[in-house]
Amino acid sequence: MGWEDRDYNQHSAWNTSWGSETPVTKRLLIITVVVFLMQSLMTRPTTDPQMIMKFHSTHLSYVDEWFMLDAPAVLQGQVWRIVTYAFCHERQAAFSLVFNMLGLWFMGRRLELMYGSREFLLFYLAAAAAGGILYSAIGIATPLPIPMSGAYPPVIALFALYAIHYPYEQILFWFVPIQIRVLLFIIIGLDTYQVLQAVRGDQNWMIAAQLATHLSGAAFAFVYHRLNWRLSSIQDQLDFRKWRSNWRRASVSRQLRVYDPTVETDDLDTQVDAILAKIHEHGSESLTPSERTTLARASERAKKRL
Repeated sequence: MGWEDRDYNQHSAWNTSWGSETPVTKRLLIITVVVFLMQSLMTRPTTDPQMIMKFHSTHLSYVDEWFMLDAPAVLQGQVWRIVTYAFCHERQAAFSLVFNMLGLWFMGRRLELMYGSREFLLFYLAAAAAGGILYSAIGIATPLPIPMSGAYPPVIALFALYAIHYPYEQILFWFVPIQIRVLLFIIIGLDTYQVLQAVRGDQNWMIAAQLATHLSGAAFAFVYHRLNWRLSSIQDQLDFRKWRSNWRRASVSRQLRVYDPTVETDDLDTQVDAILAKIHEHGSESLTPSERTTLARASERAKKRL
């Protein structure tokens, strides 16, 4: 019996057939790689020195221009950038794409099996948004002329959440076995140090802002786990279609009168008592047509009971 045939490995995230049990992880990976190919293929030449400096290339990518995280553009209303940047990567640094996708694949599959595909997708996008919002906020305080791209914030969030659940698991980092929690603390420590250097004025804020988004991903994961958030339940509460359906149902129920024979019987008896009292005082000639109809209804009901 081979290792892959043992019972304890049958439901392992490491034994899935190309993401068959973890479709969101697979699709996020495919989308990110396709976007990277589009970044490389959908380009136009430019001689504008500012654009060349901004995107580090004499050939501008349409994808970069519209989907990278550019703080001034976000402030002008292009809010989709706070999430879409996580699907873009610098064309000159393909290694970052490989690193992020490996992290997404190896940690994302197990977390998706643990939390479910829908919750996992919302967690990934929310972690990306947390990093995007922080980067844009820093861009308000200090100029950030170079747009940010890369899936580092959501992947670091996956890394932190994975370390919370499997702190003693060892991985190979540059061919050296190390506990995943130790590696996470090292990454957080180095990023924090460089951000503090920028606060002191000894570091470029452009680099520090990007590293701060990594820290935001880790912080988001810790808060998410600590407070036992479930983003899918929040999404259900914000489902305006469900709100509208419930409002219509309540409106219709207010308009409909539910038949209750007990209420009708009590009401008829009360009316008959009042009519009989009127006959006793003023005689039957004083009855109105409506009151005579009520007496007829009461008489029919009494016959049915006999």
